[in-house]
Amino acid sequence: MLYNIRRISLEFEEYYKSLGLDTYPFSVYTAESETEKGDSIYKKPQNYSVIDEGIKNSSIIISGERGTGKTALSLDISRRKKAAGTLLVKIEEFSKLEESYTPERLYEFLTESIAGEFFRTMGFNPGELWKYDKDERTDLSMYLNRFVKSSTKAQLTEQIKIIQNGLLKRTAIGLYNTSRVILNYGLKAVTKVASDTLTKHFSALPEFDSGDSEYFKRLEAEVDESFTDEERSFFYLSKLCSLIRKSKISEIVVIIDKLDEDPRFKNDSEAIAKYLEGIASNNKVMVNDLFKIVLFVWSTPFNSIRANVRTQKLIFQPLSWTQKTLKEATGKRLSAFSNKKVNDIEELFSPDGVEVLNDLVAMSNENPRDLWHLIDKSIKSQFEIDNSSKISSQAVNNGIRDFVQQFNYYEYYPRKAKARADSMDVYSYIKHLMKLDSDRFTKNKLNEMAKTGGSTNNYVVAMENMGLIKKTGDKSSQGGVIYMIKDPKVQYAQANGVEIGG
Repeated sequence: MLYNIRRISLEFEEYYKSLGLDTYPFSVYTAESETEKGDSIYKKPQNYSVIDEGIKNSSIIISGERGTGKTALSLDISRRKKAAGTLLVKIEEFSKLEESYTPERLYEFLTESIAGEFFRTMGFNPGELWKYDKDERTDLSMYLNRFVKSSTKAQLTEQIKIIQNGLLKRTAIGLYNTSRVILNYGLKAVTKVASDTLTKHFSALPEFDSGDSEYFKRLEAEVDESFTDEERSFFYLSKLCSLIRKSKISEIVVIIDKLDEDPRFKNDSEAIAKYLEGIASNNKVMVNDLFKIVLFVWSTPFNSIRANVRTQKLIFQPLSWTQKTLKEATGKRLSAFSNKKVNDIEELFSPDGVEVLNDLVAMSNENPRDLWHLIDKSIKSQFEIDNSSKISSQAVNNGIRDFVQQFNYYEYYPRKAKARADSMDVYSYIKHLMKLDSDRFTKNKLNEMAKTGGSTNNYVVAMENMGLIKKTGDKSSQGGVIYMIKDPKVQYAQANGVEIGG
């Protein structure tokens, strides 16, 4: 049995290599897993230049559906911004920011994130801290001790060891010290070792004494006594950024991504929107002269709060793809995985396969990740049909059908985290749409064919809000608004009688 599995695997490898590929391009679907290929596979979206120009001047909100390349763009921005003079702060983990956070807590969270990255950067050149005056170094010591999280301090300690010691020496010291500390002193001693290491490495910074009354008298003099807790928290954030910009760092860029992937929200669009709104609608965070925010958002929850966000005061750009740019993105990917032997998507297809290529690309719903899945299924279908041929129209049709049936619609369409088992969700709505005789319909038509009764209006509103349907701008002869199924996968299922199950 193991022999047969290995034989089939090798045969498939031989097949995709016969198409000109050195390695298989469609088995990985996340940008984070392909960082080593970087620019060689990254295709800029069509509005890239607008986004790039926006980041130079202000904060920006970048909206897109899942799979449209938000994280790939985030990684591209990170690669380009990793230059002298820019402090790049990436926030992709939000467990330390409570679901019902206040503005005060948001400012503290940003202060912790920015301080951690600043000291991580300074760890490579601690002598730079001597350029600050005595009071400023005392302030920085306060930020290091009060705002840099314990986990970040531990990472800093390891970074400092790497800087200061060679590999063999570091390994020997690490084995000895780890066992000695854990056995003799426990967790408190580990924390003290980290603290001592940081104190020695950042020797420019005086040891911070939380009971130093003179220091706090000076600090309190800077803080208006009428400040609320919220204003005080923003003061600390502002002061930190001002201190950072007195170094060689002239720009602070905070990239916020993957907020919608936080497991606490369980894909609930309303919960994500509420959490997101606290950041996106906070003008002190989004519009200031101290740092820029690059906020990546899932378009479905963002659209529900967009009216509450001052998009006129900052740059807002949706990620968008056309059939042309999707084909170009695929060509660049193929080139990287074939050592430039295959540079165009059409090179994978037989003549009759090329004829239906546009159908395949259209089924991706302007989504690069979905296109990779569709090509993957088409290649594997062709391998089963005839592994001596390029991708045929039959393989494309099989690939589309498999993709539509096997797709996890919960991935792109929100659902209530605590909904009852019998409540409406995307699969329930799709079952109603499947009863139509066309992808265009009115509310009356939906009621007539799907028997939705008194719930018809609520269903249409819910489907439109989640992006499953949209208004066409036309009206029926009776004056009813005409809607259409927006998702090409559901259009295909409705037209071809393909069952989509939950």
